[in-house]
Amino acid sequence: MSLIKEKIKYSSADMNLKITLGSDDGFTGYQQDIDRLTQFTTAELVNPASDVEVRRFKHFATTTTSMAFQFYNGSTYASLFTHAGFTSEEIQTQNRSMLNSFFILDFYDSYEVYNQTKIFTVYLTKIGKTPIYSLDATANNQFYRWFVPLSYINQYTGATTTGYVKLSFYNAKTGKLVLFANFDNYGLFTPQRLYFQTELDFLNKTWKITTPSYPAMKAKELPATLNALYTEKANDTVDNFENLSQNYPSGNTFNYIDGTYLTT
Repeated sequence: MSLIKEKIKYSSADMNLKITLGSDDGFTGYQQDIDRLTQFTTAELVNPASDVEVRRFKHFATTTTSMAFQFYNGSTYASLFTHAGFTSEEIQTQNRSMLNSFFILDFYDSYEVYNQTKIFTVYLTKIGKTPIYSLDATANNQFYRWFVPLSYINQYTGATTTGYVKLSFYNAKTGKLVLFANFDNYGLFTPQRLYFQTELDFLNKTWKITTPSYPAMKAKELPATLNALYTEKANDTVDNFENLSQNYPSGNTFNYIDGTYLTT
């Protein structure tokens, strides 16, 4: 890890300083750090991420809506983080492995893996203690609002369009990606098994998942032991790294002459 040392001359005028959230001077924040961690491709068919103009969409909800993630512990499925390999203590204390884990929502224009484009990605980093999430306005979690590229919206002249959502979970304890299927489609052996059909309303700027179990939807894990080749291929695209923090000076007074800190 490299440290950047700079001297700023005071000119008796107001100054604006950009302070990064990371350990470099790339001026990126937490969301961008996550983006760099999870750049997944499938035979180079997924378009690379880029900074584009977006429009904010909120979830269309006339009733309480939820998404429950079911993990597989080797014998049973349950909406419990213990089934994902976390201990009860890790869950209750929200230790580092829990805090660094997150869910991923990818929106595609098609469920055909050989003819699809990823439009955008949403992350749920505040995962809590139970993998069941409300999607209504009162919960206001990160999945509630989507940021849809304007270039995608401008392709359509109608009021709505249909897309397909795929869900996954990055487990920071194991360094592995957990894949989920649509519970309603779990018995299928086609690409639709993995996706939730979704409708975007361009006029009202809303989105909704149109699956039979709505409004109490379920995402069921595709166990690596039962889908080894597919999950291995997805995990091969994950680049794990240890994000170290800086050791800051222990003093409380900055010495402008030599750039050190003093304890006074």
